[in-house]
Amino acid sequence: MAIRAGARIQTLSVTWWTRRTLARDQAAFGYALLAPAALLMTILVGVPFLRALWISFHKKLLGAEDAPWIGALNYSTLLGDSTFWQAVANTFIFTIGSIGSKLVLGIVIALVLNEALPLRGLWRSIVMLPYAMPTLVSVLVWKWMYNDVAGVLNYLAGQARLTDHPILWLGDPHIALPAVIAVNVWRGFPFFVITILAGLQTVPQELYDAAKVDGAGVWARFRQVTVPGILPVVAVTTLFSTILTFNDFSIIWILTQGGPGNATQVLATLIYKIAIPGLELGKGVAVSVLMLPILVALIVLLNRFIARREELA
Repeated sequence: MAIRAGARIQTLSVTWWTRRTLARDQAAFGYALLAPAALLMTILVGVPFLRALWISFHKKLLGAEDAPWIGALNYSTLLGDSTFWQAVANTFIFTIGSIGSKLVLGIVIALVLNEALPLRGLWRSIVMLPYAMPTLVSVLVWKWMYNDVAGVLNYLAGQARLTDHPILWLGDPHIALPAVIAVNVWRGFPFFVITILAGLQTVPQELYDAAKVDGAGVWARFRQVTVPGILPVVAVTTLFSTILTFNDFSIIWILTQGGPGNATQVLATLIYKIAIPGLELGKGVAVSVLMLPILVALIVLLNRFIARREELA
């Protein structure tokens, strides 16, 4: 009995050691595979970030060789600047308004295109046109449409007798930001449509059939079957689009350059104005560093949501 127990203990020890060695080898192999990507990310992301952080603590002027150390002066100046805080507020309004509108439009249009419509493939292709067009071309078309003299929107409003004077779509501080948001929504909602439509394709039809048997109506099926089925896709798409919209520069710069006044000034355009025309590169970089915590929070939120969904699955 003692010999048999000893043999069993020895066998268990060998098995434990073998498993531990195998796990260690697998971990080492995984780290070896990740090493090139980690090195590349360090070179492409880590080094520029550290360089930008260093510049933000110096009085670095564009084109100047010397950059005196000024500590946190760039940050304290920005935090005491009303233009900076207006840009922060405009950035959040622009992002929340754009993402909320794109999300609603994306879900509604994706649900429609998921049905058995005549020429469904054609409608799906038409919906993707705003996303496929070059940004410069599409935004310039919108800028012409917003023109207060020859714009098609003012023409249509006049023909419909909605107004007796031209509307300054991009010149009125109260209208300019919603007008810019409308262009961003038109430009970005196809991305929501195509991703949510892909998510709808993964929801099993059997769940809808079972819900119908249980007497669930259209709204109940949408709330109990469709929403849980597409929620992971919607969450990833929303957060990804939020990060892109938060950093959007081209649409606002082409349309208004942050005007009139600072009515459409966002952090992305403020960085450009400070760093390039204003020549204060260190101060402009400081604005981008202040944006980092918000973007990191969005990325952490995305990773936590994905991890939680994987645990529930």
